[in-house]
Amino acid sequence: MTGLRHVRADAPGLAALRPDDPARVAAWEHASGCADCARALHEAERLQALLERWEPAPLPAAALERASRSIAAELRREALRRALGAIAAVCASVLVFAGLARSRSGATGDWVRVGLLGGLAIALAAAAVRRPLLVAGVAVLATLAAGLAAGGTPLAGAPGLHCLGTELASAAMVLGAGWLAIRGGGTRPARSALAAAGAAGALAGDAALQATCGAQAELPHLLAFHVGGVLLAAVAASVLLRPRQPAAA
Repeated sequence: MTGLRHVRADAPGLAALRPDDPARVAAWEHASGCADCARALHEAERLQALLERWEPAPLPAAALERASRSIAAELRREALRRALGAIAAVCASVLVFAGLARSRSGATGDWVRVGLLGGLAIALAAAAVRRPLLVAGVAVLATLAAGLAAGGTPLAGAPGLHCLGTELASAAMVLGAGWLAIRGGGTRPARSALAAAGAAGALAGDAALQATCGAQAELPHLLAFHVGGVLLAAVAASVLLRPRQPAAA
């Protein structure tokens, strides 16, 4: 604490320290023989005293109300964009994975389940942020119920890893659409919401599998590659896409 520039540059910070702080005491010892440093410290202390006494006037209630409405409206717009993006991705997933499959079922019951699970996946994707635990639980139970209700024989080209890959790819589509919809916005979904969106996306993939996988009636296959796919998508989304924690100062 011997240089003139150093003391003057640090004067505002030094004035904010406790009177007995060693750095502040050393600064005043230096300033006792330096008029410029003493003046800088006096000015900084006067400014600090003014700041301590300053009581800003409260904002008018109308201004606070306008700000609150603006923030709420922006949050609603982001939520709507996220929901619409997820819904579009669910629809695209069902159409792509069911429509472009090499082998498809001709049974009416299978296509009824495609429609039912697809509609449920749309509803769950839209509710992922508001009711994440409910969404994830319903997605798992719906996948299990659809598999238990299925019948028929395995279709060609539908091994277990294909089913698992379909559900994970569908989950990635829904999560990616949600991210694109709110990119640059002011909100970030919680880990539970990411898990729910992943589960809803995987359910959309399972909807397509109702017409492309005849092996889901077999309990080991159902649990490992259908129900397991929904669970894996939820866990992977919450772990791999979790919001970043701010760096410690």
